[in-house]
Amino acid sequence: MLLIYQIGIRLYYLIILMASPFSRRALQWISGRRENKPLLSLRTADKRGRTLWMHVSSLGEFEQGRPVIERWKAEFPKDKIMLSFYSPSGFNVRKNYPLADLVFYLPLDTPKNVNRLLDHLQPDIFILVKYDFWPNLLRALHQRKIPSYLISARFRRDQYIFKWWGSAFLRQLRVFRWIFVQDEASEKLLKSFDFGRVIVAGDTRVDAVMTQGRRAEGQGGNKEGQKAEGKRHKVIIGGSTWPEEERMLANLWKSEEFRKFKENKEYKEGENSWRLVIAPHDISEGHLAAIEALFGADCVRFSRCNQPLMESLMKNPVILIDSIGLLSSLYAWADIAIIGGGFGKGIHNTLEPAAFGLPVVFGPEWTKFREAESLIRIGAAFSVTDQQSFSSTIIRLCSDPVFRVESGVLALKYMESQTGSSDLIIKCLLEKW
Repeated sequence: MLLIYQIGIRLYYLIILMASPFSRRALQWISGRRENKPLLSLRTADKRGRTLWMHVSSLGEFEQGRPVIERWKAEFPKDKIMLSFYSPSGFNVRKNYPLADLVFYLPLDTPKNVNRLLDHLQPDIFILVKYDFWPNLLRALHQRKIPSYLISARFRRDQYIFKWWGSAFLRQLRVFRWIFVQDEASEKLLKSFDFGRVIVAGDTRVDAVMTQGRRAEGQGGNKEGQKAEGKRHKVIIGGSTWPEEERMLANLWKSEEFRKFKENKEYKEGENSWRLVIAPHDISEGHLAAIEALFGADCVRFSRCNQPLMESLMKNPVILIDSIGLLSSLYAWADIAIIGGGFGKGIHNTLEPAAFGLPVVFGPEWTKFREAESLIRIGAAFSVTDQQSFSSTIIRLCSDPVFRVESGVLALKYMESQTGSSDLIIKCLLEKW
């Protein structure tokens, strides 16, 4: 099986190479790895302090690894941090991450590339986040006796490594000294395959988003503080939305049933009318124009407002976020969160709105996400399947402030109960290294 892999990894490279003239993502993948050589040559081996190498697949995995890096660097400021990405989408956003001494693309997983990289980095410890299992890399780490750890992992029985044809890849996981999983189900599954060194540590993303939430509150994003200021609009935010959620939002927004919440003529809660913020997953010009067409004159792009969000919402009922990097901080100003992706391959990040104490609404494709399951179970999140259930859920949250606030409180309490994963991982690493 591994012989087939060695052939396949080279064919994989050729396919990406041939696709690069036609695919921007493939071109970034190729050009980024070509730029690795001069980037890596800038660093010579420096053994003052230890060298920790963390590898992540993309931006989501980076956010899971980030709190571990931050806590490690705070504890051992002289240690060096090497951070590698597989995906251009992660590398391009975090290539200037200040806590890393070097940020680079993981080379193609061939024995020659891997050994050359290890010769250069000379890591004292290797940490892999979630899953991005490259057999040649894992084998080389094991051969060199470099302590290796897997963190924030979550396993399901239907994953390829648990199939008969994936058994060779499952064996590669035995190179990890310890595997830190997110939940008991993952631990049970691994132990059924005779993995003994498994620790349930939770999801490190919780630490990251809770820290971010506290920072936002300290910078004026505290919702209770806003309420104390008096009159302000209530805000629904659509985070990482796709066309299906945007269409449902537009239908709701234009409906006669929702009119009273927009105009506040019959609404008795003693607050101003409801406003809507949409932060789409795709911010290409064509997609932004399509959203504007759905909402008509009510919708204004944020880049054209020239005012902070709440001031912009005083004049414009619908604000369309047309840049990246703002969404996580915008939740601090919201009262209800609608998360995109649930009518496609799977929902986007629900932890960020939950960290701000928001009730969360999303489509039916959530079953692969542990946190979504937990939030639904405790009454902090709501899965919808069509326009009718979408509209009725949002209207209930808008019209019943007690229900809305209680749902948000449950979300925040869940998040608070899940913190501490990063501290546990670092404590275990230091004890077991």
